[in-house]
Amino acid sequence: MISPLTKSGKKGDRLAAESRSRQSARLTFRALIIGLLLIPVLCLWIEYTEIVAQATDLAAMSLIIAVVFALFMILLVNELLKKLSPRLALTQAELMFVYLMQTVSVGISGIGMMQFLNTMLGNLFYYSTTENQWKQKFLPYIRPWLMPNPNVLHDYYYGQSRFLTAPHLMGWALPIAVWTVFILVLLGVMLCINVIVRRQWMDHERLTFPITILPLELTRNTTGTSWLNNRMMWIGFTIPVVLESLASLNYLYPSVPFVPIKPSDPRLDLSHLFTQPPWSGIGYFTLSFYPMVIGLTYFFSLDVSFSCWFFYLMTKAENVIATAWGYHAPGAGLAASRMPYLGEQSAGAFIGLAVFSLFHFRKYLADVFRSAFRRNPPFNDENEPMPYRWAIIGMVAGLTALCTFGVLIGMTWYVPIVFFLIYFIFAMTFTRIRAEAGLAWGYGPDMTPHQLMIAGEGVRGFNTSTLVGLTFFQWFDLDFRCMAMPNQIEAMKIAENVHLNNRHVAIAIIVATLVGSLASWWAVLTCYYQYGAATARVNSWRTSMGSVPWQTLQNWLNNPTRPDFPRLEAVFVGLVIIAILMFCRTQFTWWPFHPIGYALAGTSTMPWLWCATFVGWLIKLLIIRYGGMSGYKKYIPFFVGLILGDYITGGVWAIYGSIMGVTTYRVFPI
Repeated sequence: MISPLTKSGKKGDRLAAESRSRQSARLTFRALIIGLLLIPVLCLWIEYTEIVAQATDLAAMSLIIAVVFALFMILLVNELLKKLSPRLALTQAELMFVYLMQTVSVGISGIGMMQFLNTMLGNLFYYSTTENQWKQKFLPYIRPWLMPNPNVLHDYYYGQSRFLTAPHLMGWALPIAVWTVFILVLLGVMLCINVIVRRQWMDHERLTFPITILPLELTRNTTGTSWLNNRMMWIGFTIPVVLESLASLNYLYPSVPFVPIKPSDPRLDLSHLFTQPPWSGIGYFTLSFYPMVIGLTYFFSLDVSFSCWFFYLMTKAENVIATAWGYHAPGAGLAASRMPYLGEQSAGAFIGLAVFSLFHFRKYLADVFRSAFRRNPPFNDENEPMPYRWAIIGMVAGLTALCTFGVLIGMTWYVPIVFFLIYFIFAMTFTRIRAEAGLAWGYGPDMTPHQLMIAGEGVRGFNTSTLVGLTFFQWFDLDFRCMAMPNQIEAMKIAENVHLNNRHVAIAIIVATLVGSLASWWAVLTCYYQYGAATARVNSWRTSMGSVPWQTLQNWLNNPTRPDFPRLEAVFVGLVIIAILMFCRTQFTWWPFHPIGYALAGTSTMPWLWCATFVGWLIKLLIIRYGGMSGYKKYIPFFVGLILGDYITGGVWAIYGSIMGVTTYRVFPI
């Protein structure tokens, strides 16, 4: 049977995985220590760079810039050690253990995680006014153990202080403990789900996991020819170094010429060409030529990369048609003006991708459950990251704990069940998308889980206590860019390629997640207590995002709505379209459209990436057409160099800006 998502991934024999030799590379003590020590260092670097220096986003990328930069530095030191004292040099397995410990942990410090959580907790107090009356309206419904002591927030917002003082530590101790446990359970459920689907995605469907290619390629020749001697890699590396360095110098010294490659340059913005109806429906439309996006796209299958940019352009066509039919004309009703409901279509697509995929490999899931609870299992789970029994029990226990938490903070019993069901469906689809289309960054649907629930039942369907409780879940469902679930399964893919001990991989993930959670609290609070969350010395957008949940709650209470059936109908349309696309992939070998492209079209992922993705697709198409697979393999180092050069340049300029105390050009995202 052919997977509806992956044409070339035939489901192998259920016992094929057991014929492989048992993976044996273990987590060494020095790899564990190096990995753990790096986590707080990278978390602080990320927070300072993104919040204070306001430079490149180091954590929000699918392939995390801070982690790749750290790996590059370690590799340089390792090359020196191999010459001076080979016994001290790290093996590829050790390098990958260090690397994966960073990828699964430092994202907790980023957007959609700690950077939103801590400001959400503080902003309720600081931005409450006599007009909005947030404290008067919301605090009666909030459990005190969720929030910091208001007495310690003055220094948090005005700076010129230190977090590591007794009053500040005591004021934050309880919410840090509560929310750290919450994060550990949330990410623990993700880990259990990944353990359950790992064999299906890697052994049966053989998904490509493009994000893992760069670290694997850089560390592959640990005993043979060094990657430092690969001429093709250095050619690719040099191109973004030159382009990004010129752009960075131009940012500081405008007289320096440069070549525009980012959408922020007005010369690449094509919106001004489409100002008259119906073409005005195109809206924001820009070009981009990110070297790292072109490099990553080279490692996608052609149908995935084609579908990514094709379906994005189709959304523009939909908007033009909607404008031509008068839906966007002045005076059009609210339901008509939202046509063609792209975010809602994407939400339906996300649901469909998860549900139909689970249905497609339902027999595999049944075998997993039999393997967990029967004496003669279909699968041998000895080398899985954890026994299937533990994974299933852990998933159920974790979901129960999350739902219980929702009830404890005041929500009606069924609401957290529905919320986390939708959230983990979205998370599973988001992870699946990363496994096949490892784009530079990724967003969930523009219709978030809490928005889907409000559309389905209306504000009037929930009491105030439930709405306040739902507000406390918005910090992690607003932005998926730093979600840990894709990083966890990519760590398992790395383990498969490098023959790591999967049980040790799971231990490394769990320990790194705990350290990363605590390090993220320390790093972000250190920055805000020193520089002030409400001052001009920090990134105002990150502070303002902490107010979004409370503004949303205020809007709910001020404008109680009924179920929004047009939005729900659009969700259903998206689900139906994804079903058709998945069905066609199983029936027609010539079918060029991948469902993932449609799911991404209604998110914020593609507006800045579509053009660079098109360029990467076109280059790969030409190389394979005229050079075959040998040509494709020949140029892999070049495209690895494109990615690496972009990342290292961004990291270097971020360090320069931090040291010199100046705002520098942001290599990513815009």
